[in-house]
Amino acid sequence: MGRFRPLLGIVLAIVATCLVACGSPAAKIPTTYTPEILQQVELYSPAVASLRDRFPELEGSIQQKDWVDVQSFIHGPMGELRTRVNRLAATLLTKDQPQAKALAQDLYAHLERLDEAAANNQQVVAGQEYRNALDDFDSFLSLVPTFQ
Repeated sequence: MGRFRPLLGIVLAIVATCLVACGSPAAKIPTTYTPEILQQVELYSPAVASLRDRFPELEGSIQQKDWVDVQSFIHGPMGELRTRVNRLAATLLTKDQPQAKALAQDLYAHLERLDEAAANNQQVVAGQEYRNALDDFDSFLSLVPTFQ
């Protein structure tokens, strides 16, 4: 009996650890927007929407082949896009976050290729990347709940 006492203590410690770890209720993942989540979304969405509203300025510069302005616009006003979109994506419902993050990554990739096209004076490529970026941006914004 004396030999089993240390072994019994270890077994009881393992059982107690498992009970404590597995006994707590699982965190419930929200499936709808709660007022707290909506408040966070409402905090970040106007900043992202304002960047979307400025996209036509970029189109005009591409059509005029003003490559310096295109690059300045991408690195200037659109420089905050990544941070703002990532913050907004993090506030969305858990089920929407993977799609939002994928669209955001696609958007960034299109802007990077647009910047490269502007550096190489490639108007056709720049126009295509602009349209693709705009489509991804609009798809991203469609995941965001609207406020009225």
